[in-house]
Amino acid sequence: MELTKRVQQLWADLEKKEVELVIAYFAAQSSITLPKTDSNSIIPFVGRYEGHDEIRRFFALRAEAIETLASSICRMHQDRSTVFVNVNTHGICKDTGKEYRIDDLHVIDFNDSELITEWSIYADISELIEAFQPSLPKKLLDAVAANDQDGVKALLVAGADANVRDQKTGLTALMMAACRAQVEIVKLLLDAGADVFTTDSNTGATALHKACQGQSAVIAKMLTDAGAFIDAVTPTMGHTPIMDALWYLAPDVVQHLVSCKPNLNTKTHYGFSLWDHLEYETKVQATEKGRTTMAGIKSDIEGYRDQCDAEIATQAVMTATEKGDAELVKQLIAQGAQVNTVYPHVNTFSDGHTPLIVAARDNHLDIVKLLLEAGADIDVHDWVFKGYPLHKATYNGRPDVLRVLLGSTKLTAEVINVQGQINGYTPLADALWHGFEECANILLDHPLCRVGNVAHDGKDELAVAEQVFGTDHLLTQRIRTMT
Repeated sequence: MELTKRVQQLWADLEKKEVELVIAYFAAQSSITLPKTDSNSIIPFVGRYEGHDEIRRFFALRAEAIETLASSICRMHQDRSTVFVNVNTHGICKDTGKEYRIDDLHVIDFNDSELITEWSIYADISELIEAFQPSLPKKLLDAVAANDQDGVKALLVAGADANVRDQKTGLTALMMAACRAQVEIVKLLLDAGADVFTTDSNTGATALHKACQGQSAVIAKMLTDAGAFIDAVTPTMGHTPIMDALWYLAPDVVQHLVSCKPNLNTKTHYGFSLWDHLEYETKVQATEKGRTTMAGIKSDIEGYRDQCDAEIATQAVMTATEKGDAELVKQLIAQGAQVNTVYPHVNTFSDGHTPLIVAARDNHLDIVKLLLEAGADIDVHDWVFKGYPLHKATYNGRPDVLRVLLGSTKLTAEVINVQGQINGYTPLADALWHGFEECANILLDHPLCRVGNVAHDGKDELAVAEQVFGTDHLLTQRIRTMT
């Protein structure tokens, strides 16, 4: 058999772009294969296609995705019933308009009737993959919209950005999946690095807000486990996730959010509190099912409120500290009261504070001493400003409180040099920023204090000192010698 002439005729018919002419070259039991891998799965026609119908589908998918601008045979070699064909191909990706060039190796097996039984294509198709790359964002959004788990997985493997955003809705792929209660797709996106903290570009809602609309407690838990803020407030309305959860009648989501200890006392930008929402949403339920659901939601939220109130009632040392009553603090400690309690999250200035943080914040020197003597932890920060007791003393300019804190037996190098989560400032940087020279020198005198900690604004302690005190100030010079 002179099969090389048969291949030349095949290529001539391929150029005519008439599929049935090409199908005529295949035996009834035949296949065509462009091996599929994780790296090339973005290309819609990779894989193995068996039988005439599937082979037709291969050529249809190929024609839909790419256009061959030129294809020429460079070399051919026949070994019995197999022809090896080297081909140079120049084409264009229809979705992106990007061109590519490929050197293909085609291995084509024929039967005794000179019909193809198996056609395998091998090539370095990196240029083809790159040509498809710009289409990944839209394809990923389309796959999420279609709840196509396999498609999402393949696109992420192919390099699609898990944080792609739909420009029309302002939603990221994660927000879309959360809103549509697509548990498996949310997991795929989170595993691929989807950001739970970003907001949509229209209202400022997070993925957790959208999970409330999707009524999926499973997804809500996945997002909070990933660090999503339980009290994220939308810039437009001022809604927190729990407000959206009751709005969308999602009792299971409410139960999960309550377990995360949310703030129940925030208000929207239009003045509604969570309690106003509860009352309003209860009134506007026109069905018995809706009223029953709202009653359950109300019960869960009120139960958590009562739990917070009960917890506050047990924190006698905190209550006395807030009042500045050192004598009462002393009595309570003598009675065995706890000194490391953490105030619940109820929208006050003391949320997440321990008594020591409050005492340092409010300049209650005697109470600071009492609490430290009773074993108060110094390696703690509040929920509001994420500040440590040392930060409270330094930004208030209280050298007396600072000295007492530095005398704690629990002081470590990590604590004295801790960088606050809100701005990356150390206690020393806070002292410098507010111009409290004595506090700064007290810290610099301590053997565990070190400089060179770069804050979120890119400044270290020396840069702050130069800005506040000037480059020639003695304090600035002292820090400069330590760098």
